[in-house]
Amino acid sequence: MKNHLQNQWNLVAVAIEEHLRHLAGPGFDVEDLEAPRNNVITFHGVGGVGKSTPLRKLEAALAAVEQRPVQWGAPTWADERIVPIRIDLARSASTGSDFERLVLTIRLALAAAVGRPLPSFDLALRRYWETQHPGEPLEEYVRRTGLAGRFGQMLPQQMQAAVAEAVGALQLPGMVGSAAGQITTALVQALRERRDRARELAGCARTAALLEAEPDLEALSYYPHLLAWEISQLPAKRTVVPVVLLDTFEDTGDRHRDAERLLQRLVWLMPNAFSRPFRRSAPATRCRATSSPTPPATTLAVCPAESSAA
Repeated sequence: MKNHLQNQWNLVAVAIEEHLRHLAGPGFDVEDLEAPRNNVITFHGVGGVGKSTPLRKLEAALAAVEQRPVQWGAPTWADERIVPIRIDLARSASTGSDFERLVLTIRLALAAAVGRPLPSFDLALRRYWETQHPGEPLEEYVRRTGLAGRFGQMLPQQMQAAVAEAVGALQLPGMVGSAAGQITTALVQALRERRDRARELAGCARTAALLEAEPDLEALSYYPHLLAWEISQLPAKRTVVPVVLLDTFEDTGDRHRDAERLLQRLVWLMPNAFSRPFRRSAPATRCRATSSPTPPATTLAVCPAESSAA
């Protein structure tokens, strides 16, 4: 088991090193939806062989150096802030509504890591939540579900700060406390008019279009593009590299095909996040960190549901 874990660590370490070099390269553009992706590596094995336990150990090793066995050696990214985010897809992505939990889990992890609003994404998410969950504040939902433990209240606070930033940037003091829909409408208008302060706040080229879209589950699946853009704009001292660890990936296809499609889109739209799916069977499409397929811009066949037996 120890050698198995070390081999997995070595593979992940090399893949992350390649990913970081790609991000630092002159040709990387987080807004490019056509470029091939190299942010996925997949591990597979039959049920009971031991995948979830090593995944938790790798999560710990990525999170803190003291959790990493000495014999594993020090990675080359010592100066980079790696943020591991482990998600059990058997629980988190089995239905369309649970895709919300998947997105919230990633954003909550970043809330603790970056400690600041991510305005364009936070405004879009706030509008989505107010539309889809009328009468249930996100703060109450996070508290009721215990979604992120002691960091749970950080996201609602940061989202409220994003609203305040938008009101300030647009010089609309009378809109303090207004619904997110009213504020995003004003922001979209300002972006369409190319106002400098609005573009400084939410300068992603697709922000206006995404904020204008009906805030439903389909729109939510595109918001990770805004999240990726916000991560790319963080100042140097707050820069983070998310490493999303996806356990039991095959459950997305076995239990809810739409969830698989939404998850593939999320991975594709966040090229600056590194994803590592774990599954029981070998994928029909080879998914490695160094060789990824080039599907249409909004889909990524990370690990298709139709797969060969392990």
